Parts: sequence; structure tokens; C-alpha cells
Amino acid sequence: MKRILILWMAMCLAVAGMSQTDGDSYENWFQSGNMAYNEGNYDQALSIYTQIQDAGQESVPLYYNMGNTYYKLKDYPMAILYYEKALKLDPGNEDVRVNLEIANLAIVDKINQIPQSFLAKGWNGLKTLFSTDGWAWVSVAAFALLLLCLFLFLMSRKMAWRKAGFFVGLLSLLCLAASVAFAIGRHIDQQQQDEAIIVTPTVTVKSSPNASSVDLFVLHEGTKVRILDAAESWNKVKIADGSVGWLPSDDMIAF
Repeated sequence: MKRILILWMAMCLAVAGMSQTDGDSYENWFQSGNMAYNEGNYDQALSIYTQIQDAGQESVPLYYNMGNTYYKLKDYPMAILYYEKALKLDPGNEDVRVNLEIANLAIVDKINQIPQSFLAKGWNGLKTLFSTDGWAWVSVAAFALLLLCLFLFLMSRKMAWRKAGFFVGLLSLLCLAASVAFAIGRHIDQQQQDEAIIVTPTVTVKSSPNASSVDLFVLHEGTKVRILDAAESWNKVKIADGSVGWLPSDDMIAF
């Protein structure tokens, strides 16, 4: 039994060491990419960042720097794609948002967005206030406070303390429910790939998933679309002004 325990601990330490080594390696790669970027070697920087991404790593700094590198290379659709990927992880990041707005100035299509309803705007604003992990920690704190209030309500002999425990506990319960909902919402947003960036210079949106169907309107590279449905090699998309149509899936990159 003792030998098994020692072997198990050794394996855990080895795995932890490998994880730390991998983390250090990716950080070294990232710093090498940053150095190449600062020296103006944008192709080299992009190659390094892409290797990190291909290794399964993702982060706001990585996607942000990839967006900046593509922008320097004047590949505006890909710059927009990676700024959007960074915002998906951190919707409140002002640096990413500003650079995305600058990149959008370089593309052809300028589409007016349909205003969100008050409720939808409020929900999205609260949901993106914290990351998934942030909302999870809020849930833990709310649950701990709820347990404390329950203990106070059940054990206190003073009516004032019992009332305080009841009302604060009720607020804690509401906060717990809301934070869990927001955490789930943020997780779903990050996992779904229901948005895409057009990467073909010019593409005609069709009325149905068929090349011979009616032409509806034309989009250009860099335009963001929302994917509503898919049929074989076609995607049904919706743009910011509410217009809907079908596009070949090869003309876009989903994120």
C-alpha cells in the first residue's frame, strides 16, 4: 500500500512538472513571437503565434496579438476574426474592442446594426461583466453567504438577527441563481461557434443553399455574420441589419 501511494504521488508530481514545463514553453514561444513582432518580423511572429494556437492554447493576449499581426500584414478579415475571438473570451476588453473598430474601418461593408431591446442589452451587459470563472466565484461567495444566513436564521435567538439572516439570505439566493445563469450563459457563448467572418473578397448571398438560387445581396471580406443553420456545404447566415441568406461555408471562418 505504501509503495502504491509513493508511486501515485510520484506520478502526480511528474504530471504537474510536465504541465509547468509546457506552460513555460508556451510562454517562451509567446515571448519569442512578441519579440519578432516588435522587430517588425510579422510573418515570423504570426508563425510562432499560430504554433501556439495549433498546440491547443487560447488566451486573450494570444488572439489579440494575432489580430495585431494580421493587421500589420494588411490581412484585415483575419485581424477582425482574431479580435472577435479575443472578445469572445473577454467581452469587456477595451484594447481589443478599439482595435476591432479600427480594423472594421478597413473593410468594405458598413452595416447598421439593429438596436437591442432594453432587456437583451441589460442581460448581455450583466453576463459579460465577468468571465465564466468570475461568475463561478461569485456563485461560490453567494452560496457561502447563503449558508451563513441560514445558520444565523436558525440559531439566533434575537428576532432582529433572524430577520437580517432571512432577508440577506433571500438576496444571496437570488444572487446565486443569477450568477449561475450568467456563468452558464458565458460558457455557452464561448463554446458555440455560431458566428463567422467572411474571408472571400466578394460573395453573393443566396435565397437557398443552391448556387442557382436567387441572388439576394453581396457581402465582402471581413464582414461578421451569425450562423443560423447549415445544409451540406452551405450556411444560413444573418447580418447585423437583420438580412438573412445562404452562403457557401468555405467563404467564412466560424468562431
